[in-house]
This record gives sequence, C-alpha cells and structure tokens, in this order.
Amino acid sequence: MNRIVLIGNGFDKAHGLPTGYKEFIGAYWTQVVRAIARSQVLHPYEDDFIAVEKLQDGVVCDDRLPEQERYSYADAVRLMKRHAGHLKLTFRSGLLQRLSEASLTDWVDVENEYYAALIGVLRQGMRDPSHEFERLTRLNEEFGKIRTLLETYLKGIGTPEPIEAIRRRIFAPLEQREIDIHVDPQLALVRYVQRRVDQIGHGLETGNGQVPESEVWRSEAVRRRIAEIRRLEDRTAKRQYIRKHLEELPACLRTPENVLLLDFNYTATARSYAVMPRTQHIHIHGALHDPENPILFGYGDELDDNYRIMEERNDNRYLEYAKSTGYLRTDNYRRLLEFAGSGYFQICIMGHSCGNSDRTLLHTLFEHKNCVSIKPFFHLKPDRTDNYSDIIRNISRSFRDKQALRARVVNRTYCEPLS
Repeated sequence: MNRIVLIGNGFDKAHGLPTGYKEFIGAYWTQVVRAIARSQVLHPYEDDFIAVEKLQDGVVCDDRLPEQERYSYADAVRLMKRHAGHLKLTFRSGLLQRLSEASLTDWVDVENEYYAALIGVLRQGMRDPSHEFERLTRLNEEFGKIRTLLETYLKGIGTPEPIEAIRRRIFAPLEQREIDIHVDPQLALVRYVQRRVDQIGHGLETGNGQVPESEVWRSEAVRRRIAEIRRLEDRTAKRQYIRKHLEELPACLRTPENVLLLDFNYTATARSYAVMPRTQHIHIHGALHDPENPILFGYGDELDDNYRIMEERNDNRYLEYAKSTGYLRTDNYRRLLEFAGSGYFQICIMGHSCGNSDRTLLHTLFEHKNCVSIKPFFHLKPDRTDNYSDIIRNISRSFRDKQALRARVVNRTYCEPLS
C-alpha cells in the first residue's frame, strides 16, 4: 500500500518561507512605496503594472513614512492621499488592480480571480464580440506578467532544512482507523501487512536482503511478533490475526511501500524529503530554475460549466493558462497516473487548500479506484482554531460521489497539525 502526499504552499510556510500570496503582493507594494517616498522626496514611478505621476515638482513629504518591514496596497493609497493633488496612481493592469483591491489570502484566490476575469471576458464576448480579441489578449498578457513577477520573487527565497516532525508525518505508519471502512480497502491493508511479514520474516531467517535497512528490525520484540504470525498454519488464520491485532503490530510493518511527494509548489523545499528509499518527487506545477519543467500557474477546473463554453468558443487563448493542457508539457501527470494505478494508496494533504484551481487533478485522485484514505494535516492558528473544516469543504467540491467522500476522508479526531 502506497502514499501520495499533496504538498501546497502551507508546506513552505510551515518551513518559515514567505511564499504566501500576502508576502508576495506585500513585497511588490513595498518596492513601490519605498521608491515613491525615497529620501523623503516624492518621485514618479512606473512599471508594467502601475504608473505614479508627479503633478508638481519639488514636493517634499511633510512627515516621515512609517518605519515597517513591509507595506501594502493600502499603505500606497494612504501615501497618495497624504499628497493629494501632487501624486496620481494609475493602474496599467486591471488584473493587478483587481488583485490588490480584493481581500485575498491564498494563491488559489489569485488563480480564481484570473478565472473569474476570464469568464467576464467570455460573457462580454458572447454579448458583443467586437472587442473580445483585445480584452482576452490584454488579460492574458497581464496574467503572464504577474506570473513572471512571482517567479522572480520566489527565486530570491532560499531553501530551508527539513523538519524532523514533518518527515515523521510523511513516512508515518498506515493506521487502520484512517482507511475506508469498506471491505476491500480494509482487506487490502491486512494483505499488505501480511506480505511484509512474510517477506521480512523470510529475509530475517535467510539473510537474503529482503529486510529494510533500519535499526528497528534488530529489535527482539519486532522479530518475535513476526515469528508469532508466521507460525500460524494457514493464510486465513494469519489474516484474521493481523486484522484483530493490526493497531498493536509494530509500526514498521505498516509503513507505506512507496511514497510520492506530489509537489504543487515551485520551490525546492519538498525535494529534500525525497532522499528516503522508495520515495518519488514530482513537481506537478513546474519548478524554479528548470526550463524543462517551467512553472504552471493558471486554472484547473474543467468540471466547471464555463470551461466547456470556453472550449466551444474555439479560441485557444481562453485555454492558454489551463492546467489540464499545461500538464502535457512534461511526463509528470503520466507518472502520477502510473503511481496511482500501481496499487492502493492513501492521500495525505500537507499545506494544500484543495481549492477549485486544482479541482480536475484532485477529482482524479480523490475518486480513483485505488484511493483508500484522504488525511488532511491542518494549520493550527495562534488562537487554537484550525482550518480543518475549510479543507474538508474544499475537498467535497472535488467529489461527485459523496458516499466515497464520507468513507475516505479521515475525521478530525484522527488528524493533526502539520507542524
């Protein structure tokens, strides 16, 4: 039995990296505010997204800019108001204006805002196609520039050291209480443990190399329990024993056979956890500094009715940032499907919101015939509340079979914080 770990932005943030949307947009507006107010003298400013026009020369700030590490769009607006009549801010990018004025918190919100803007262009085009080409071209150009800005920002962030507590969670033993209650998944776990008992027990007896390289197998208690099971006369008796005592068996008998780190981030944080044996790592959305696997940033909800309408519009620019077609640039998606099809698997969610911008891929995994468990690791906030319920609601949108949803998703009682 295998494990697929869905790694999202919360995984990077758990390692102390400023990779959230708020940090990114804050870094941009910090650059703007400091450039305008440099040395207490107001300067004009322009880039691909905004232009700040200086209406009068020689205007000097009448008070100091508050000393803080990061400034926001609201700070830029306050600066403009302080010097009303002298400075004028104009957005060159309607999309960045939309993102800056909205109260967004996560990257999925950004991708959803782009998708909403795309639908807006679609609706306008259906009513009046005369300016559809210009609107669609402009929107995609603006989104492409934001994607480039994000890539530049992330390249300035380092790679942290692995966290032992997170490593333990990634490679934690499979728990019977977390597996789909139906007969086949439960029996699959029992069969998996039985096969490990037979292989490892035979390896301990013969020294033929079937024993994993770990100190745990030198434990007399582990060897004794393996021998106890192997002494049972027939396969059925072994399975009955294992099923009855599954939670009591040594954890090393229940560790996943193969682990796939399905990385939705662009950073290299998760890569350092892929050094364990029988562990794979897939940068499903691309990676920084990798021209063979460029970053994939866009929308991924082909289950939405509007997606079908965009396809029927017969204009490929509507699909320019569609993840479904973007996956075909590499063999990453094929490798994922091969892993999922190779045997039963548990899904662990680490820092991924499971939002609609990845719904097509998530639906494929969540309702896959081999998926037997979906375990979210939630974010514990300073006030001791958490986002478990938010993750579950997002997961539910990727399920058409709600009975499978209730059978596979691990209830909060058995879940825990990521860090």
